Amino acid sequence: MFATHEVMVPARFEVTAARLADFRSRGALPDASEAAYTRGLVAGLDAASFGMLQGLPKLARVRSAEPVQRHGVITMPLRWEITGAPGELFPVLDADLTLRRASEIQTRIRLDGSYRAPFTAAAAELGRDVMSRLAVATIGFLLECVADAVTEPVPPGRRVLSFN
Repeated sequence: MFATHEVMVPARFEVTAARLADFRSRGALPDASEAAYTRGLVAGLDAASFGMLQGLPKLARVRSAEPVQRHGVITMPLRWEITGAPGELFPVLDADLTLRRASEIQTRIRLDGSYRAPFTAAAAELGRDVMSRLAVATIGFLLECVADAVTEPVPPGRRVLSFN
């Protein structure tokens, strides 16, 4: 199942890139991912479907590869994994977070992801439409968290890293 989301942030590309590097280096990605995962489940399910997901495990592991900059575009691969009993709804999300200059004062941030959901009774009962809503909601919330992080001013005294 594929999902994508894109936002424009009111910050120069170089500033956005530096803030993303800081966000990643200080270990903020797992917290943002956990919040997005939880918000995505709540937003993507109707009340009837949500009841069957009581006790769904939390996001267990979030990994990101070193960002790569090519031709003025920065791409950071991500992977979310949920551990626990076999047959969870969304065991793995692989995604690319991409920064691209939109103008002198704006940066485009895009997240393209793919969930590999198993063929379980729970997944079948929810149906493809609900599964798609969950994927889209979760990716959207993660991108909002990242966008908020890269448009906030960096606190005084914090070292800002660069990809250059």
